[in-house]
Amino acid sequence: MSNLLELYHVDHLESNGGYMKLKQTSEKGFAATDFQELQLKMIQSNDIPRLLPMSLEEINDEITVFYKTEGLRKLRPFAKERPLSMQNYYALFINIIQALQDSNNNMLSEDRFVLDEEYIYIGEGYHQVYLMYVPLKEINNQQPIYESLKKLLLNIAGEVKGLNGTQFKTILNYVKDPGFSLHGIKQLLSQLQRQGNQNQEEETDERGESSQQPKEITKIKKVRKLPPLASKMKTYSILIGVLLLASVWKLYLDSGSTAMLIVSIVLSLAIIAGVYVFWFVWRPGVEPIITEKEVKVKSKPAKQLSLRKDKPAAKTGPATESQTAEAIPALAMADSQPVPEQKFTQFDQTSSPEENLTENNDQTTLLDEKEMIPQKAKKKIRNYLTIDRDGVMEEIQLDKDNFVIGRAEKGTDFMEKGVGISRLHVEFVKLSDTYGIKDLGAKNGTYINNEKIIPYKIYELSNDDTIQIGKMAYTYKVSE
Repeated sequence: MSNLLELYHVDHLESNGGYMKLKQTSEKGFAATDFQELQLKMIQSNDIPRLLPMSLEEINDEITVFYKTEGLRKLRPFAKERPLSMQNYYALFINIIQALQDSNNNMLSEDRFVLDEEYIYIGEGYHQVYLMYVPLKEINNQQPIYESLKKLLLNIAGEVKGLNGTQFKTILNYVKDPGFSLHGIKQLLSQLQRQGNQNQEEETDERGESSQQPKEITKIKKVRKLPPLASKMKTYSILIGVLLLASVWKLYLDSGSTAMLIVSIVLSLAIIAGVYVFWFVWRPGVEPIITEKEVKVKSKPAKQLSLRKDKPAAKTGPATESQTAEAIPALAMADSQPVPEQKFTQFDQTSSPEENLTENNDQTTLLDEKEMIPQKAKKKIRNYLTIDRDGVMEEIQLDKDNFVIGRAEKGTDFMEKGVGISRLHVEFVKLSDTYGIKDLGAKNGTYINNEKIIPYKIYELSNDDTIQIGKMAYTYKVSE
């Protein structure tokens, strides 16, 4: 999708805050059948990170899509005003790639993101990225998402202040590699980002500035937080909290004792804390989202070693006077030696991305922490469903990260035509060695062990859990 204006009509509105309006043509809107129903439900019922807030307006059976851009800036003007450093460049694209990687978790398609600098918006800094998403069933003449990402990587590099040619050449070589992947480019950018932070600290130490006074440097910090609650869940949690508070203080008013007053205060604080924890800290079955955040920290002053003649150093072993005398000039020579410049490995275009990230014949190889620890061979875990069909036990293998069951032929991984089954009824989401389950807004709901679950919320499954959708009852199995 190199330029959305070539396919549809886009207007920018400044009334009532900033908005971007998307229509099929300047005079005609979209039909309801043009949209992916499930994706619309996910976007409208959840605040998905890194997505521009979206709403629909229907007039005379024609739908216009509105994207809220209030308080945000387009990427290109923002880069002109606040020039990109190499570290900002890494943070920007790590967040863009993370949005693409998270798309499956939110039932979205990565090829529906608009990776064009005209439609990428920035918040307070380059770590706050907002992308445009078009939840249409079909988009003609669209550019493959990987090609759009490669083009964006190269175009935005021109805005980088003090571009490091060696590091950019490393990125360019990987972009041209036929084995290009989202995981590989993100791993490369993260590696270069860490190297950049280390070089920045080393340069500060060499100039001697850190020995006199601390200097503020910008680092990228990973923040784990829960996804925002849907407005309906916020309302429910507030109402439950208010009802509990009212019940507690009613007990105090009925008794009127001092002891009950203390109990009421303690319980009130516990209820408020519980609502806060549910909103921001922990929710059952909900995984936190990892985001990148720019933070300014002061570099620590470099410790200097001083040798005083009037105060002997503490003895750590039976060293002789001659050994000490030999050590002092050696130490002085070591301090006077210039620090060699750090060299970066260039990728060989003929080798695979994985080999390029770890192979280096002349230098110390930088390994990931997981590679440093010997890994034991993991046993293969098998996840599947069983169902009794007229005395015959049938097995349904869960062999995908996202496995959808429903009565529709398209969009499902297993078609179930039982009574009470919705078109897209339920989705199984791979967690680690097990699966979670998510109801996709089915009319008759979904039950785990005879308890109805909340739509669009992931529940972790255990071995032998019973799952009922419509009139059909499955048993979830985990085995090695």
